[in-house]
Amino acid sequence: MLTRDIHSNNETVSVALYELKVSIDLTRHDRDKLLCLITGYGSSGKTHKIKTAIIEKLDELKAKKQIKGYLLGSELDIFNLNYQNFSHKDKIPKSDFNRPNPGIIYIGL
Repeated sequence: MLTRDIHSNNETVSVALYELKVSIDLTRHDRDKLLCLITGYGSSGKTHKIKTAIIEKLDELKAKKQIKGYLLGSELDIFNLNYQNFSHKDKIPKSDFNRPNPGIIYIGL
């Protein structure tokens, strides 16, 4: 699983979207099926705009069948329906379940 942090360097929304594309391409190049994207909590300010734009782009990519799906870190719970429907849940490290992080998005390719 490739992990990329796209919120720590004061990125703009356009830079974050570019980083998303590059991260997906790198994950595919490595023939991996899961990407962990750190977007920040998105509660306010710039990280909110970045996280919202990333989720909108992921919805678009999923509709075009360019990704299989995504799971928000806050949904990392075996009783959550989104978690249960996430096709790559078995690739998420067990250690991530100890501290679910709402600033992370898991992307299945």
